[in-house]
Amino acid sequence: MLAGGLGGLVNVAALLVSVAALLISGAASYRQLTLARHANTLPVLVELFREHRSDYLTEARLFVHQELPRCDISEGLQSLPSDKRKLVRDLAYFYDNLGALVAHEIVDIGPVSGYLGGSVLSTWECMEPLVIAHRNFRYGPLPDGLQWQGYYENLYRLVKLNPPGVMPRKLERWSLDSSGHPRR
Repeated sequence: MLAGGLGGLVNVAALLVSVAALLISGAASYRQLTLARHANTLPVLVELFREHRSDYLTEARLFVHQELPRCDISEGLQSLPSDKRKLVRDLAYFYDNLGALVAHEIVDIGPVSGYLGGSVLSTWECMEPLVIAHRNFRYGPLPDGLQWQGYYENLYRLVKLNPPGVMPRKLERWSLDSSGHPRR
């Protein structure tokens, strides 16, 4: 009888060791997948951030903030002079492409909002009337989900839900305290 009880105890111990090994293996696999995903998105983010800082898109953002609000936009992009139309269109496409990457979970909203969120918010707020005018002038009503600059508009909403100022505070490694001073 003692041998049977000991055998059962050994079986339970073996089962527990197997379950623990399975859990550890699963956790390690999940960590590897996370690291692989980050490794694949890092070059994309670096290139997007570099393009955003370019002189060309900087000029486009300045135009959108300083001059676009005073422009006639009744016919959407067609209302703008061709050189300004190209600036605005390229900036809008940049944010629309970025929004597509975020929407399809190729790039995480965290670093996008933390680094570009302020620009996403401010440029969309300046460009929204133009985008709506362009949609109406150029396309008319489209089926749900098919909107010119729809990814850009969605990116704006996602950044509003994950504000730029909040994103760094969510990071464990963020080195500033709540008053903005370096932690000691």
